[in-house]
Amino acid sequence: MTRVAHVIAEFSAKEAMGRTVTELAHRVDGEHHVVTTHALDGQDAFAGVHELGGALETFPLGRSDALRDALDKIGPDLVHLHAGALGPFLSLLPVLRPHRKLLTAYAWPTLPGPAAWRRATVAEMRTSNVLRARVVVTTVLPVPLAAAALRRSGVTTVLTPDPRVAERLGHRRGLNVVRFTSGAPADPRRANFDAAQPTIVFAGRAESVRGLDTLLEAFGPVRAAVPGVRLRLLLIPRPELPRILARAGAAGEAIEVVTEPVPDLLAELAAAQVGTWPFKFDYTTSPPAMALVEAMAVGLPVVGTDVACVRAVLDNRVNGLSVPPADPPALARALITLLRDEQTWQRYATAGLEAATQRMGWERVAQTTAEAYASVLRS
Repeated sequence: MTRVAHVIAEFSAKEAMGRTVTELAHRVDGEHHVVTTHALDGQDAFAGVHELGGALETFPLGRSDALRDALDKIGPDLVHLHAGALGPFLSLLPVLRPHRKLLTAYAWPTLPGPAAWRRATVAEMRTSNVLRARVVVTTVLPVPLAAAALRRSGVTTVLTPDPRVAERLGHRRGLNVVRFTSGAPADPRRANFDAAQPTIVFAGRAESVRGLDTLLEAFGPVRAAVPGVRLRLLLIPRPELPRILARAGAAGEAIEVVTEPVPDLLAELAAAQVGTWPFKFDYTTSPPAMALVEAMAVGLPVVGTDVACVRAVLDNRVNGLSVPPADPPALARALITLLRDEQTWQRYATAGLEAATQRMGWERVAQTTAEAYASVLRS
């Protein structure tokens, strides 16, 4: 049995990277372990969870001895690194040198351009994924340097859901870069059209960078056009939550905010009529936007924005609707179209479901990863 050590800065099965690692542990044959700073949840999926402690931003610098001890206990046949654009330099650590390795690079984030800075305050960006120290570093990271680091470390296979990673590393000598699109569960429940009392749903962190202020501003015109509509916000608490709650409360009873953990997100999505994720920045989250994919998987039409983490899965007017970020009128028009036009609603419900089941299922990700494992172990 192949023994795999998944090395990831912080693990939570509720986040995109951690969810991917969990699905691989369930679906790819082998004995799977996690090595991380902290495991917040989901430990039961693994044969072992090894927490090194320390700061997320500097993982695993300064913890080489602890990392070596963990790997000695596991005795892995393969070390699977899970990271962003700095993953190539993680692979260079001397403690990893003796091991066969591959990298999943989830994103190559860059700083927002000048126009995008107007979409949120610096404080809002700094408390999110949009403006972190590692984003500054990856913005100026030369692609040839990253490719050279991978070759020097012996990593020849890179998996990624991010088109930008594939574009930057895909044509580099000695590297095999494989795209995958993940996040779609297999579930029989389906959303249904409801013209009288439809629900719009958003699920994710309580952050302005995710477009919650845009959505709340757009909801007024939507409600004027569709009087029976309701907005249901399923929010993971973040520092901005009190301000978002105050703004939502001012809109009256048509908006419901849930801040407790949702035991069955797919049921919530299937009970709605439209899902929307109006993110303001390319890397609000790592591609793909997982909740959006889960919405497609239960036949819920989606409205997103033209940013990288959404573009990874949403093709405008093919499997959903896309609008410019931070544009409440455009968002309102797209939502109204889906809420009032059953034929258009059904078109995107069907197209989204087909995209999720044919291109984004976890079994395809598991198969791609298993093939990559076999290739690395043969080398």
